[in-house]
Amino acid sequence: MDSSDYPDYVNSVSEFIPDEALQFMRASWHYDHSDKRCPHDSRIKNLSILEESLGDFRVNNIHISLLGAYENTIELFYSNVFTYSIEKKKCEWPDDDYSHGDWLIDEILLSSDNFLMHEIIFTDAIINIKCKNISYSIV
Repeated sequence: MDSSDYPDYVNSVSEFIPDEALQFMRASWHYDHSDKRCPHDSRIKNLSILEESLGDFRVNNIHISLLGAYENTIELFYSNVFTYSIEKKKCEWPDDDYSHGDWLIDEILLSSDNFLMHEIIFTDAIINIKCKNISYSIV
């Protein structure tokens, strides 16, 4: 989606999005690279998949801890994860770097079945998570 259309898109689907995720989607600092809360240029410190009991069923949650561009810690928590994928590409440079690289851009969309779909593009990886809610915090 063209980034200039994103605020209008978020407003058009806001009634279907949980408050925590909506705050992150609407945050003026979300794409402001000069703000330390912006995830741009952050790097993955830890990514955990948590499978938990919920009555007779089990649910998946994902926690991502990032080292922010300003050396701060950024936490993302995805609850009730429906699907996820991580595509890791080979680093082009330097040859001995095996990281996911820097967070370049992300987008959160609402699926036709009312799940949130978050795509995060790193220098050398792409993470896609489809879930019911997303929370974001600075530690």
